[in-house]
Amino acid sequence: MPLPTFAPDGRARPQARSGLSRSQVASRLELSLGSTDKLIEAGLLQPPPTPVEQVEKLSALGRLTVTSGELTVLRTAPRRAAYPDEGRDWIGYHADMTDREVDRASLGWWRSDPSRVVDNRLLVVTIATIPVAVYEITARESFKTRPGEDATRHLYAGNLLGRRTRTGDAYLSPTASDELLSRAEQIMASRLVAAAGGPVAYLGPIGATIQV
Repeated sequence: MPLPTFAPDGRARPQARSGLSRSQVASRLELSLGSTDKLIEAGLLQPPPTPVEQVEKLSALGRLTVTSGELTVLRTAPRRAAYPDEGRDWIGYHADMTDREVDRASLGWWRSDPSRVVDNRLLVVTIATIPVAVYEITARESFKTRPGEDATRHLYAGNLLGRRTRTGDAYLSPTASDELLSRAEQIMASRLVAAAGGPVAYLGPIGATIQV
């Protein structure tokens, strides 16, 4: 499947001028207090009084609209300890994690449609609608079923195209193709709202019926 294409969101947002409380941050980002806490716990925002510059970087992000194709979205949580048998320390995300730790936490193990994830090519990792990492998915690497579960979980191979740092800025890979970097830049400059019954969702054109 060709890479998805997006439409920009040109809505302007007013500037704030002082440190913000937890409720003020939530209001400016149009998030619940719980979702705001996730961004703080993940190191993407400082605890209150939160510097206004950090909040402005995130509040300026427009909502991403897919105009063609489909985007795989992984909705994750702040960093926590992984299952002991998975060969990694963490799942979730924190701005202080190394790229390798982010890879191992983000690329598996997910109940998902492997042919669909690979065909979509791009996978974006989000916390509270904020993209924290973008991957080019190249293959399904492995699969397994955990004890007591019926659904198969999948591990993917992929290349990190970009991620978000503690300051709220995003940086992009210098080695990816222009086509991939263009998509990654658009994603990291946006917010993503995708609904599904589990962590993995599929974002398609508005009005399209997307099975999850």
